[in-house]
Amino acid sequence: MIAARTDGIGSLRPSELLAASSRFGRSSSWLAAGLTAVALVTLPGCIQEHASPKQHAKEHVSPKENLGAPAPLAPPPQAAPEPLGVNGAVAPRLQWRRCAGSFQCATATVPLDYNQPRGAMITLSVIRLPAADPAHRIGSLFVDFGGPGTGGVGELESLGPRYPDVLRQRFDLVSFNSRGVGGSVPIRCAADTAAVSSPVRPEQRAAFFAGSAALGRSCAAASVDLLSHTSSANTARDLELLRQAVGDESLSFLGYSYGTYVGATYANLFPDHTRAMVFDGALDLVANSTGRPGQEEMPVDMRADTARSQAEELEAFFDRCAQAGPRCAFSAGDPHRKFADMVVKLKRSGDGRLAAVLRTVSHGLQSSTRWSGMATSLQGVYNSLRPDGAGVQNQPQTLDPYIPNHSASFLAVQCVDSDYPRDQQAYNRLIPVEDQRQPYFGLTSLFDMAQCIAWPATDRDRYSGPWNRRRQRPILVVNNRYDPETPVWNAQATRDELGDARLLIIDGYGHTTLNVHSACASDAEVSYLVTLQPPDDGATCSADHQPFR
Repeated sequence: MIAARTDGIGSLRPSELLAASSRFGRSSSWLAAGLTAVALVTLPGCIQEHASPKQHAKEHVSPKENLGAPAPLAPPPQAAPEPLGVNGAVAPRLQWRRCAGSFQCATATVPLDYNQPRGAMITLSVIRLPAADPAHRIGSLFVDFGGPGTGGVGELESLGPRYPDVLRQRFDLVSFNSRGVGGSVPIRCAADTAAVSSPVRPEQRAAFFAGSAALGRSCAAASVDLLSHTSSANTARDLELLRQAVGDESLSFLGYSYGTYVGATYANLFPDHTRAMVFDGALDLVANSTGRPGQEEMPVDMRADTARSQAEELEAFFDRCAQAGPRCAFSAGDPHRKFADMVVKLKRSGDGRLAAVLRTVSHGLQSSTRWSGMATSLQGVYNSLRPDGAGVQNQPQTLDPYIPNHSASFLAVQCVDSDYPRDQQAYNRLIPVEDQRQPYFGLTSLFDMAQCIAWPATDRDRYSGPWNRRRQRPILVVNNRYDPETPVWNAQATRDELGDARLLIIDGYGHTTLNVHSACASDAEVSYLVTLQPPDDGATCSADHQPFR
C-alpha cells in the first residue's frame, strides 16, 4: 500500500559488511514514499488464478493449493466456550492533543488484568491522523505495524502521510503502542538481551540457556506485574476498548506481519464487532500458538518453516541475478555455487564472518529493491576470500552463525502467546536435522525464539483458537509469493483457519506490502476497506518493482 524503500544495504565494502544489520523477526525495516492512485471499482493487474497444483512455486498458485506442510481445512464454525472479552471494562476517555504536524495524541487507561476490570490500570500511548474529508469520514482505521515490540505511535507518525489519499480522506488513521512497548508501560529488564550468547556450537549452549534464564529473572524482577498480562489477546482486548473510545460501531483494521495475529485474535474474541480487516503478511495462526499434532517439540519458526521461505527467496535471487548478467554484481559464474563455496570457507574459518553474511542476506531478502546492494556486498566478500585473505583479517568477530537477540518486549509477548519446547534436549536433537535440511537458515529458525525456554511468566488469558468464529464478512489476507518472514503457505493456512477469508497473492519478493509495492494490491486493499467488497479468493497481483531492472 506504500512504496517500498530502495536504499537497502547499498554497496558495502567487505570491511563495512559487519555493520549491516536487519530487523530480523516478524516486523520489517520500513520504506519511503511514492503512492498509487486508488481505483475503487476495477483492480488493474489483478487476475483470478486457475493454475495446476503441479506448477512450480514461481508460477500461479491455485486458491486452495497447499504450498507447505499440510494444513487441514478449517472445520465449520463451532460452538466453543465464550472466551474472556473486556469483562465490563469501561472504555477510556481520550483527550486528543496536537503532537506532530497534523497528528493528534492521547493516552488510554485500560485494565492490567481483564479478570479484574476495575483493578490495577495501565496506560497506552495512542496516535491518530484525522480524516482529511470529515464530511465523508467512514470511521477509524486501526493499523498494527507488527513486531511484537514495534511502537505503533512512531510508525504511524512516519508512515501515515504516505498512505493512499482515499484512506487518509475517509478514515482517521489510528495506532498505539501496545502494552509492554515504550510509551505504554514498557517491559524493563535489568539484564541485556544482547548479552545472551549464540547456542549453536556445543560449547556455547550452557551459557546461552543460563543467560536466557537470567534475562527472564531480571524481566520478572523489574516488570513482575506486567509479564503475566502481555499476550496478544490482552492487546486485542485493549483494541476493543479503543474501538469503543473512538466511537466506532465496528472495527476497521490493517495489520502487518505479527499484527495479523493481533487482528485474528480480535476477530475471534469480538467477531460481532468487525467491519473490515486486512491481514498483510500473515502468520499461520495455529503454528504461532500451539502447533499441529506432532509439532509439540518444534519451535514456532520451525512450525512456520521460515527457513524454507528464506531459502526459496535466496534461490530466486540467484536465478534472477544470473539472468540479469552485468546488472547484478554477483552474476559472474554460477551465483548458487559461488555462495555455497563462500559459506563453506566462512564456516571453516569459525571467526564469525559467516554471521555477517547471513545478516546481510536476511536484510536483503526483506525487499527485492535491496537485491542490487546485496549482490554488490556478496561479490565483495567473495573477492576478499582469496588465499591472502586481504580485507577481512582485521574485522571484529560476530557470533556464528547469525542468531538474533530479540527485545524484551518481543519476548514478553511471543513467549506467552506460543507453546514451545521447554527441554533443552529438544533443541539439541533438532540441530543436525535442521542444519542438514536448511544449511543456510535452519539453525537461525531453530533458535530464533529459544530464549523463551526459561521465560518466567504465562498469561492465562491468551487466546489459542478456535480461529473460525462467524463474522459479518470475509477477512482479506494478502501475502507476497516469496516472503522470508511470513511464507505464502502460512497465508494459505491462515485463510483456511479463519474459515471465511479471501487470499490475494502478490508475485513479488519481500516481507509485506510495506517492502513490496503493488498498485494492484494497494487498490484491492483500499477498495475492500472502503466499499467492503473483497477480491476473489486466489486472485494475484504483480509487484511494481522487478529486481535488477
